[in-house]
Amino acid sequence: MKNIALLISTFFLFNVNFSYAEITGNIEDRLEKSLIIEYFPPYDETNINAIDKRILEIKSNGTLLGYIFSTWDMVKSLGYDRQPYEIMVGLNTNGTIAGATLTYHNEPLFVHDISEEYLEDFVKNSEGLDVSKGLPRVSKGAPLRADTLHRGTISSNLMHEALFKSARSAAISANLFGVKNGNRLDFLKVENLNWDQLLEKDYITTKRILLKEAKEKFYNIGLPDKIINLPRLKETSTSEKIFMDIAIGLNNPRSIGNNILGEWRYDKIMSLYDAKDYAIVIAATGYSFKGSDWRRTKNFERIRVIQEGNIITFKATDHTRLSKVNAQNAPKYKEISLFRISAEKNFNPIKPWYLEISYFNEENSSQKIIIPYILSDELIIKPEKELAMWVNVWLESKFRILILSLALVILSLITIFQDKMSKYRNIFKYIRISYLSFTLIWIGWYAGAQLSIFNILSLIRIPITGADLNYFLIDPLIFIILAFTIISALILGRGLFCGWLCPFGALQELIGWVAKNLSIKKKEIPEKYYTKLWTIKYFILVTIIGMSFISMETATTLAEVEPFKTAIMRHFNRGIPYVSYAIALLCLSAFMERGFCRFVCPLGAGLAIIGKLRITDNLKRREECGSPCNLCSTSCPVNAIPSKGKDKGKIIMSECFRCLDCQLEYVDAKRCPPLVKIEKFKVRVA
Repeated sequence: MKNIALLISTFFLFNVNFSYAEITGNIEDRLEKSLIIEYFPPYDETNINAIDKRILEIKSNGTLLGYIFSTWDMVKSLGYDRQPYEIMVGLNTNGTIAGATLTYHNEPLFVHDISEEYLEDFVKNSEGLDVSKGLPRVSKGAPLRADTLHRGTISSNLMHEALFKSARSAAISANLFGVKNGNRLDFLKVENLNWDQLLEKDYITTKRILLKEAKEKFYNIGLPDKIINLPRLKETSTSEKIFMDIAIGLNNPRSIGNNILGEWRYDKIMSLYDAKDYAIVIAATGYSFKGSDWRRTKNFERIRVIQEGNIITFKATDHTRLSKVNAQNAPKYKEISLFRISAEKNFNPIKPWYLEISYFNEENSSQKIIIPYILSDELIIKPEKELAMWVNVWLESKFRILILSLALVILSLITIFQDKMSKYRNIFKYIRISYLSFTLIWIGWYAGAQLSIFNILSLIRIPITGADLNYFLIDPLIFIILAFTIISALILGRGLFCGWLCPFGALQELIGWVAKNLSIKKKEIPEKYYTKLWTIKYFILVTIIGMSFISMETATTLAEVEPFKTAIMRHFNRGIPYVSYAIALLCLSAFMERGFCRFVCPLGAGLAIIGKLRITDNLKRREECGSPCNLCSTSCPVNAIPSKGKDKGKIIMSECFRCLDCQLEYVDAKRCPPLVKIEKFKVRVA
């Protein structure tokens, strides 16, 4: 017989699991588009709810129309024969049902005895149901709904109840009836807790009054002669007589209600309340908090809830008797009750409240027991201030920011210790080539962090456009490089960016380096033309800036003089004119060191102007530089050190790219004439 029972049970479980397998995947996979159109005709967008992944938000032009969810996802809906079924429900933002459709059902009763069309029509009739109101109680002779399906009463009632409960849960998840701004109650958090854990988390508050204390302070006319001993005492000896042991708590959060009532009973009872109603649980042994007159008067005169001057009393219609506390290891209380607090009583579950219990002393004057209740922070959802878009971008880019920051630290160290590094010419050359390669490949081609004249324009146009920090912060790498470039320009001039951090500049120099190793000779313009050629980039800069105040479209076109977008941002994936122009400039760099940077680049011109305010140049010179020695003039790859004229031997910082070739010569005792002369003198003296 046991084997037969086991076989039947196994078959039953297998059958149920097989049916469960029919309802799998997320709601987007199971939901037909036709249902969305049926419930919300003007929709054009769907999104999964951020808090509850079981709910699909339906929008039109960014406006929320309502929600769609499944009874299976929300409440694991099972029919009369414990077979699963699924109803797709649409919920309007006002709390009414937009539509309901039975999408999966497999009960034998409706296959053989009753047409399933009747059940489908029954479900569709739920349209317009207001889930903000409580589910009507079932009473004798009055079914749950007036149109309950004939011969399918139990199944139809179960479907209606599942539909209502899932709609109520969805409304709570979406905070449809709750506080829109500010702190609010966390209804959905589920925790399986025993009694001790409920106390430790302050979900339940208890108070114990000893008999000795009661005799000193309280006297009750109806107090029973026998005061019972409670087995669970922490504060005192277990032999102490207890006058009253009471526990209170807010029942609405599932973390409390599920453990007090049990999940099924919680859903059943809470569905009978209006959506904005609250409930508190009171359990006690000893002195009766209910008394006996409430059955006659229909009022509970011994208790009331007080919250900031708001006094809440209870009637018999607010009361639900409970048989036990469901949580494991919970004491066996003599009286356990659930009291409904209706919405019109303006109760705020987030704020502290206290339960007041009345007694009468020997002089027949009223005495009070006060039990304060403060909701645990774990059950309060505090609204998170929406992060600006740039914050999310920065968080997502933290690894790239780290790499760039490390690169900038290395560049700063190179600048700080340039004197020591200059003594090792070959090592320094490899360091520079490696850094330029990183700038081109990682900063430029990979990260796309190429500054352009538009970054300067954005700063200049702040009086017109306003100082919108979000605009500058939206690209973290560009912002970091821009900030570093401006600061370094104010300290050292334009050279640190142009010579080390500009990807297009790095590409030109690397091409020049390869050309040099291939023995391609440079073709330099006579020095007497440099001053006039240097002014070209300033003319271009002024033209673009001036045009930006007249027509940004024209200024954008003029800014194409920079080949950065083509060569760096788009990886030469543009139209033939743009690509041809960029390639021509790069070909020029094989014969002339950084020709574009020196004579055309408007960004370089802008940085050179900022560099006029620099506080130092940090490049060492001697009295002999320029007269009689011109070694640095011939060594400077971009001819930023004139060999003639009034600035002979001086470094023109607005044209210097800080390649540090002059510093390599400055410390080279075998090449720098003043040092060579000193070395010869030392040898002669020796």
